[in-house]
Amino acid sequence: MTAQTSTRWRGLLGGPRTIVLTGLLVLAIIFGTEILTLVQEDGGLESSDVLSTAALGALLFLVLLVAYWQIPAALGAYIALLLFGFSSADQLFWLVTSLVVFTALAASLESALIRHLYLAFIAIWMLQFALRSERDAIILVVLAPVVALTYLAARSIFVLRKKNQQSISQMEALRQRTEEAIRNERKNIARDLHDIVAHDITIVAMQSKAAKFANDEQTSREAIEIISKLSSETLHDLRLMLNVLRTDGTMSDIGAADEMNPAATTIHALHGVQVFSQRLKDAGFEVETISAKEVSELPRSAHTALYRVMQEATTNIIKHAEPNSRCSISLRRVGEKAVLRMVNQLPQQRTKSTRDALWGGSGLIGMEDRMQAFGGHFQAGSQGTDWVLIADIPF
Repeated sequence: MTAQTSTRWRGLLGGPRTIVLTGLLVLAIIFGTEILTLVQEDGGLESSDVLSTAALGALLFLVLLVAYWQIPAALGAYIALLLFGFSSADQLFWLVTSLVVFTALAASLESALIRHLYLAFIAIWMLQFALRSERDAIILVVLAPVVALTYLAARSIFVLRKKNQQSISQMEALRQRTEEAIRNERKNIARDLHDIVAHDITIVAMQSKAAKFANDEQTSREAIEIISKLSSETLHDLRLMLNVLRTDGTMSDIGAADEMNPAATTIHALHGVQVFSQRLKDAGFEVETISAKEVSELPRSAHTALYRVMQEATTNIIKHAEPNSRCSISLRRVGEKAVLRMVNQLPQQRTKSTRDALWGGSGLIGMEDRMQAFGGHFQAGSQGTDWVLIADIPF
């Protein structure tokens, strides 16, 4: 059973319609029982008492049937029926049953005005009943408590039911928010894994080739040293992410973050300018850097976002830029924004695969998502012979 179907059945079986359906069944049983009794006693349907009882029962049944769609209209019709149809205690079963059913219906309404009007008209009816039927006025000693207890009990039930429905709605809303948070967290984890692993593995792969084809031992040794350092950093970041995912939050062998091995939760954008400019230099690029201390005023999460954008952009430069060309990293405050600008030369020979890698892919999408999460902007594209990436975050 779906959640929508379950909600529909709860509305049918737990609301005013339940009272209507139950009341219709009870009235039908009383109607059949009285008709059968009167037929057996009188021997036919010619008696005026039989006809008036049948007519009263039929009217009550029809009025209650109207309540299935329009409760206030049915309550008004019932008050009129009380005033003009019940002038004595001859139809006591009909009177008690109908009072219980319609009072419970009135108690189920949200409108306090209609509920109070119904009770006021019931009090007026009881007063005129006592004045018109002096010999039967004694039954009001029973009817008044019945009406009061029915109203209080039904109202309490429906108030509790409404609170229960509100609690269910709140729990459902909380469940949906939790699921949305889980989906967003999975997306963030996938994005971080992509940024961390893709960046470091790309550099490791290129340095491995450099070490393989190096003509001298010193170049090979430097490449191997870079590979060793990046491998340690990648392992460090992955351990930090795994630590976040562990339910007990314990992983004592992570090791403390140092200046060249920043923790994933404490990375700093200005430090990223130094880290990634050095990695570009290690890859053979000529790098120019510009940074401003004002950027330090950004919150920690914004630093992380800018750091990851620099990381992914550095990966793209190493993979797709013109080898051993010039590039630049600039991180400054411009007005009320921190602006990251990274520029590199496009390769002289651009194939279709190179163009697709520059203009699309999950890396660029991830960088744009990071900036949009902080109300910032992201754009990347070619300008002449350069590829220019600009990302900004408001302070």
